[in-house]
Amino acid sequence: MVDEDFPNNQFKIIYNNKNLGFAEGNNVGVRVAKGKYVVFLNNDTEVDRGWLNELVGVMEMDETIGAAQSKLLLFDRKTIDSTGDFINFVGKGWLRGYGEVDRGQYDHQKEIFSARGACMIIRKKLFLKVDGFDSDFFMGTEDIDLCWRVRLNGYKVVFVPKSIVYHFGSGTRKEFERTDESYCYNIRNSLFMLIKNLDLKNSFVSVSESIAIELVLFLASLPFPSTKTYNLSRLKALFWSLMNFRCIWVKRLKVQNLMRKVSDDQTMKMMIKSNLPIFEIIWRLLYKNKIDYNYFLNGIVVLKNKWLLKILE
Repeated sequence: MVDEDFPNNQFKIIYNNKNLGFAEGNNVGVRVAKGKYVVFLNNDTEVDRGWLNELVGVMEMDETIGAAQSKLLLFDRKTIDSTGDFINFVGKGWLRGYGEVDRGQYDHQKEIFSARGACMIIRKKLFLKVDGFDSDFFMGTEDIDLCWRVRLNGYKVVFVPKSIVYHFGSGTRKEFERTDESYCYNIRNSLFMLIKNLDLKNSFVSVSESIAIELVLFLASLPFPSTKTYNLSRLKALFWSLMNFRCIWVKRLKVQNLMRKVSDDQTMKMMIKSNLPIFEIIWRLLYKNKIDYNYFLNGIVVLKNKWLLKILE
């Protein structure tokens, strides 16, 4: 399409022999890029005037910032897609502001845990220093994993509200989004990320808790045929992690011995604090597996805390 519509373009087009996924596909581009900064911009986006100047300006003003993200709005131009990504202690992510109408409530530059891969700027030397996107992730949470290593290396990740980008969301993989394979990537990559980036004690606790949650979800979901896809994904993800543990551990040693400059106390300050396992189980049973709300309340647990119900909704 680019060749046909822009015959005299100045783009450098790279043809890969196979689908390398989001992670390695972007790494290929970085290897031939020559700029001081690299910008990752999804193909299902439109940009506002001045979006790039705002990103570069923030990076130029503060050398302690390693990566930054634009304000991502949906194509209706008013609904927030993300103003920064955050994870909890078991590696599950939340998009700050997702689904809210943009009324300027996030219009201040703020440090975030991770910049969204839909529109992210990063210092090229730093990207190469922390080994870029992990190609073994293929797709899913690779941007969080990258920013985690950026933070471990002592740099900040920030949200830049004056840089506005409109994001359709999963434009390329819409039909793939809710398949068992997609769900499997999300689960296994979360485990992969925890093992690699946390210190030994925190890694053991977080991975154990994450696996326990998946097993509880598996058992609780068995009576419901509609959850078969998710259950197969859980088993595949856990099996993959077990079979590839040696590879994961080798990458962990590299991160911990060659990239880490700050303690978990520093990186975990930006994680979601309310992380009781029961909240995670309840949220994912109700909304990921679509289990009947009344059955869940009556048969498993009775929630009387209005504050918790508000969070779940």
